[in-house]
Amino acid sequence: MSNIRSMIGVCPQFDILWDALSGQEHLHIFASIKGLPPGLIKEVVEKSLAEVKLTQATRMRAGSYSGGMKRRLSVAIALIGEPKLVILDEPTTGMDPITRRHVWDIIEDAKKGRAIILTTHSMEEADILSDRIGIMAKGRLRCIGTSIRLKSRFGTGFIANVSFSGGTNGTPDREDTLSTPQHEAVKQFFKSRLDVVPTEENKSFLTFIIPHAKEKLLTDFFAELQDRDKEFGISDIQLGLTTLEEVFLNIARQAELEEVAEGSSATLTLNTGVSLQIPIGARFVKIPGTESSENPIGTMVEVYWDQDDSGRLCISGHSPDMPIPAHVQLIDPPTDTSSRGFLRKRKQIQGIVIDPAQITGASS
Repeated sequence: MSNIRSMIGVCPQFDILWDALSGQEHLHIFASIKGLPPGLIKEVVEKSLAEVKLTQATRMRAGSYSGGMKRRLSVAIALIGEPKLVILDEPTTGMDPITRRHVWDIIEDAKKGRAIILTTHSMEEADILSDRIGIMAKGRLRCIGTSIRLKSRFGTGFIANVSFSGGTNGTPDREDTLSTPQHEAVKQFFKSRLDVVPTEENKSFLTFIIPHAKEKLLTDFFAELQDRDKEFGISDIQLGLTTLEEVFLNIARQAELEEVAEGSSATLTLNTGVSLQIPIGARFVKIPGTESSENPIGTMVEVYWDQDDSGRLCISGHSPDMPIPAHVQLIDPPTDTSSRGFLRKRKQIQGIVIDPAQITGASS
C-alpha cells in the first residue's frame, strides 16, 4: 500500500482540505504519506508552493484561501513526491485566466516521465494539454485519439477564413453585412470549385466550412486563390481544422440519436442487391453466407451514417466488401423461435454486427 501511495497523485473535483491547516502543513503531511525522506520534505514543499504561486500564502490557513488558491493547493498535493500516475479531475475550475495558464504550464512540465489522466469540460484545456483525448457521452467512451485525429475523423471539415483589404481581422461584426463585388467573386469562386457557401460574412471577412471530402482539391484551390488575391481584394487567408468543441458536439449529438434509436433497425442494401437489417448506428457488419476457403469467417462492410433533415440517423453508404480479420469473434444475432418470428426472418436477412474495437484495435 505504501508503494501505491508513492506512485499515485490525485486532485479530486472538489477540494478535500483541512480549514485549520496551512498550505505548507498540507503539503508536509502528504509528502510524509508519499514516503519522502524527512530531510527533503521542507525543500520539496517550498518548491511545490512556489510552482503553484502560493509562496505568499504558505502559513495562511486553507480555510481562508479563495477557490482558485484551493485548487492550486490541490494540484500541488497531487504532484508532490513525483508520482508516476497523476489523476486530475477538473484541476483549473475556479481559476482566473492567468492562473489557469500558469497551472497548464505546470501540468505540461509534469507530463515528463509519468502518465496523467485529466478530466475536464474545457475543450481548450483538453486540446492544449492532452497527447490523447477520449470523449465520453451518455456514459460511454465514444472515441479516443490525438486532437488532430479526432478533428479529422469527427469534425465537420476545414475552416477557411478570408479577410479583405481595408477590413479588420477578427470576429465578424454580424451587423456589418455590406457585400462588395469582391465578396461576390470570392463566394462564386468557392461555390464553383468546392460547392460551399459562407457560414459567416461581413464586408471584411468571409468564413467557409469545407467538408473533408474536398481535401484533395484544396492544394490547387488555395494556390489559385492566392494567385488571385489582388483581383479579389484579399488581404489574408487562413485554413484550419474545425475545433475540438465542434467534435465534442458532433459526438454528443450522435450519442443522443443513438440512444433514441436504440433497438431500432435500418435496411442496408448492398451493391449485390441483397438487403440486410442492421441496428441503427452499427459500423461494421458481416454479410451472412460469405464464408469461403479464402475468407473462412466471411466478408464485411463498413456502414456510413448521416443525419436526415429531421436529425435521424440514416445510412449514407457503405465500403466495398472486405475480409473479416481472423482474430474477430462473432456473436450471432438473437433469433426468434416463434412461428411469427420465423416467417418474418425468412424475408429479412439479419446482418451480424462486429464490435468496432476488434477492427480498429487491430489496425491501430
